[in-house]
Amino acid sequence: MDEALLEKLRESSGLRLDKEGRFWHRGTPIEHARTVAALHQGIHRAPNGRWATRIGKEWGYLDVEDAALFVRRIDGSQAQLASGEWAEIESLSIGADDALYARVRGERARLTRGTQFSLASALREENGSFEIDLAGTTYRVSPDTGPEPVRSSG
Repeated sequence: MDEALLEKLRESSGLRLDKEGRFWHRGTPIEHARTVAALHQGIHRAPNGRWATRIGKEWGYLDVEDAALFVRRIDGSQAQLASGEWAEIESLSIGADDALYARVRGERARLTRGTQFSLASALREENGSFEIDLAGTTYRVSPDTGPEPVRSSG
């Protein structure tokens, strides 16, 4: 297939990921559990640095409202992403509407509401700032810097 046509098709995927981790296709929510799981598992950075999702060999660009990755569970210093993969938590931050974010694999991942609530007992205020203790590792909760920019492929 012509590369320009393929790029045009990828641009017109109509896929959007909202700030709660829900997928939408051309304004309609995607609710089929296996489809949602496959879309989360396929999230990646395209060669041009934009967010995209893959199903099989095919992929399309993804319009991301806030974060492309979501943490659905924390066990010690490990975060389980919506894709099912586990990753080491590098840092934690807090953003708009008191949403918590973890940095994993150099990317910003938003904690689901349930995951965030599960950390309530580990959160403490120390000298005007917040800290979370996860299995003996203390993370200072810094201000969130906002959505990740498009990354160059160089």
